[in-house]
Amino acid sequence: MKGKILVLLLIFVFLLASGCSEDGAEPVTEESNDSEAAAAEPQENVPQENVVSGSGENHIIYLEYYNATTQSVTRSELNISAGDTVSWWSKKRQGAYVLVSEEDLFPDQELAYRVPYSYTFTSPGTYLFTVKDTPEMNVTIRVN
Repeated sequence: MKGKILVLLLIFVFLLASGCSEDGAEPVTEESNDSEAAAAEPQENVPQENVVSGSGENHIIYLEYYNATTQSVTRSELNISAGDTVSWWSKKRQGAYVLVSEEDLFPDQELAYRVPYSYTFTSPGTYLFTVKDTPEMNVTIRVN
């Protein structure tokens, strides 16, 4: 019996020591969330030309889901300058919205909760964006 307790005690000390020996390791808290980490990491499936370039302003549009009958976008119209970037963020916790560019600026984009899609506008014009299967969720962007 004493041998089993000694082995368990050694395993516990080893695990405790190995967890404390990592330099620069950040503590894990209960508030940490995988979706927050995913939102902070760059997306591999986003084409390079659609990543924020830093040459203009960044504008954010939130797609919000209240319930099955009440859904909206934070802005229905947006005026920006050429070189500005627009980032779409989904606030829908379950499921995803599909962002559609009516002018085919990019392929349809599936927007998961808190994982943005960004696009930098380089050409002046008026562009319409809708959410697939939810036509009342639309945004008109005018680029000067």
